[in-house]
Amino acid sequence: MAIVPATSTQTTRVRYRVLLFCFFGSIVTYLDRVCISVAAPAISRDLGLTNMQMGYVFSVFALSYAIFEIPAGWWGDRVGQRRVMTRIVAGWSAFTILTGVSWNYVSLLTTRFAFGAAEAGAFPTMARMLGRWFPQYERARANGVMWMGARVGGAISPAIAVMLIARVGWRATFGILGIVGLFWAVAFRVWYRDDPCEHPSVSASELAHIRAGRVETNQAGHGRTPWRRMASSKTLWAMFGMYFCPAYGFWFFVTWLPTFLIKDHGLDLHRSGFYAMLPLAFGTVSCPLGGLLADWLARRTGNLKWSRRAIGMGGFILAAAGFGLASIARDPLAAVLLLACAEGASDLTLSVTWATVVDVGGRFGGTTGAFVNMASSFSAMISSVAAPWLAETFGSFNAMLATAAAVYLTGATLWLAIDPTRAVSD
Repeated sequence: MAIVPATSTQTTRVRYRVLLFCFFGSIVTYLDRVCISVAAPAISRDLGLTNMQMGYVFSVFALSYAIFEIPAGWWGDRVGQRRVMTRIVAGWSAFTILTGVSWNYVSLLTTRFAFGAAEAGAFPTMARMLGRWFPQYERARANGVMWMGARVGGAISPAIAVMLIARVGWRATFGILGIVGLFWAVAFRVWYRDDPCEHPSVSASELAHIRAGRVETNQAGHGRTPWRRMASSKTLWAMFGMYFCPAYGFWFFVTWLPTFLIKDHGLDLHRSGFYAMLPLAFGTVSCPLGGLLADWLARRTGNLKWSRRAIGMGGFILAAAGFGLASIARDPLAAVLLLACAEGASDLTLSVTWATVVDVGGRFGGTTGAFVNMASSFSAMISSVAAPWLAETFGSFNAMLATAAAVYLTGATLWLAIDPTRAVSD
């Protein structure tokens, strides 16, 4: 039942508090993900793991994430984001803590598989939250801020992990980060409401603003999921293929970048941790910038389809150039700065990608988002093991950077087949 807002005579900004929850939720997500890349040398030493075994540890997270992505996104559409997001964050936080008590290769592999299963559906669920709380012409910017949180988390995680590991060891570090996530889950459960009209702090004017032009995205748990229309949607399949591409390069940053800097460029742990911050730090600027540019282009031209495509294609082409040039750079700082530019260009596309996911999915945006995000999980799984294999085969991680450039160019062409105006919902 709808609740009449207590502040119905004045304009409120409760939707920005929702965005703040998504922002900090994204930070915690990547704190937990990226920490293991910095801890990898210590974990490998203590548990006696090879580079390929550590690659499988990275990869098994992506595998389970992919397997459980669509069920988690669909579940959020059916029962609401409040219940599902609380379960997701509490679950992954628990398995983050358990990562720190792993005693051998099998236990670590099992824990990281469970971690991936628990975290599956996080970003589709948050994107669906933003779709319910923001009107269409604010969605790209809102998604940009959410993804900025992911990049903030990824950027600060190496430095935080280096500091904590040096002080308390890698096992206690995972425990500390897991506890942070549990605090978020409790606060979210208490405050958040799935439907803006059910939140007592939302005014009538803000509710009208939120619902402007897209009533259907505030419906949940009604109607059958249009599986057939999703399966036949050319835009969704193009987005699936497109979203495979940036994850291939990005996952290198959150898994093997510190090792690349240590082994290929001779940096020590502390310098590699600082340098590893830079690519994701660039993303903290470009994620919201991409959303601002896309929304501005859409208003300026009146053409939603080409405003999204322009940002998507341009970002991927620049990213390909950055990875390609980094593969031939000899100086470690030059290589990292080129990779940072590549990641910044790639992250320009994140906000338009997830705004398009919600546009195409409508009230089934969690399900369509999970389908698209599943591609990134498959890509992450491949990237995690491709990087050490290419390094062993060609004697350097530069081969990985060169293949990433080619993958990005493929993704740029796929943007031509993506049309955000073709929705699969009723």
